[in-house]
Amino acid sequence: MVILTIKTKVAIIVPEKDQAAQAMWKVVNQQSLFKETEEIFDDNPVYSLVKDSNNIKVIHSKRDGVESNHLDKEINAELYIFASRHRAASGTPALLIHPTGNWSKITLAGRESELSYTSSWALNFGLRKLKQKQVEFNLDLFKVDLEVTHHGPTKLATPHIFMELGSSEEYWVHETGATAVIEAIIETAQAFIKRGNFKNQSYIGIGGNHYAYRFHKYLMENEDVFISHIAAKHSLDDLTEDVLKQAFDKTIESPIGALIDKKGARSEQRKNAVEMLESLGKEHMFI
Repeated sequence: MVILTIKTKVAIIVPEKDQAAQAMWKVVNQQSLFKETEEIFDDNPVYSLVKDSNNIKVIHSKRDGVESNHLDKEINAELYIFASRHRAASGTPALLIHPTGNWSKITLAGRESELSYTSSWALNFGLRKLKQKQVEFNLDLFKVDLEVTHHGPTKLATPHIFMELGSSEEYWVHETGATAVIEAIIETAQAFIKRGNFKNQSYIGIGGNHYAYRFHKYLMENEDVFISHIAAKHSLDDLTEDVLKQAFDKTIESPIGALIDKKGARSEQRKNAVEMLESLGKEHMFI
């Protein structure tokens, strides 16, 4: 029986052609954490978490994660978490998390000057879970990184995040690394469902490099602060008020302002960002 609308609280997206995502799926499949349902997506069975069958499901997609703009047509969820590979020229082993979108030009799929819907709560909880799993599994060779907003999909109306294993083919299939990321994904999904009303401070980030070191450090030092979309220094020259507004409007926790990396942006970039924030009625703080 084909069910056209798949309902769940959190959908974990596992692209068929993504080696890291498949390595993560292999881990949970071997542990029998999910059971097959009668639901079908992209000609693949949908799986539900044995301990929470209606709230967390695994969706196998024929499209790559960055191209998965078709999910909303058949899935009714509050959050998507994409299991994904991460590629970097350095090949450094890493556990990573980030929101998606293009601040101006298209970096990898998605639409130009369009950000995705996301959750600062899920991003921050997921980041802490990745760090916890790094320690738990003694993954000393692996970095834990918070990346800035980049690549697609951008068309989805459902908030989503990417949680990744990197950064080369050798580590995409690293069994312990895959176990760490998929456990972090599942535990983030479970906590998201039980999170209750959001009472903390949510911000967007402006400045810094691709791996958002200063924002990562600030989050680890301030448990009541949450960050969603981050615009790296290299994207600030093309930053517009319209796209900046999207960062606020498309974060479900309604950020109150922006944290600005004072060493991660030129003075002119900082000035322009502050002017746009003031125009939007948003506060700012330099870190």
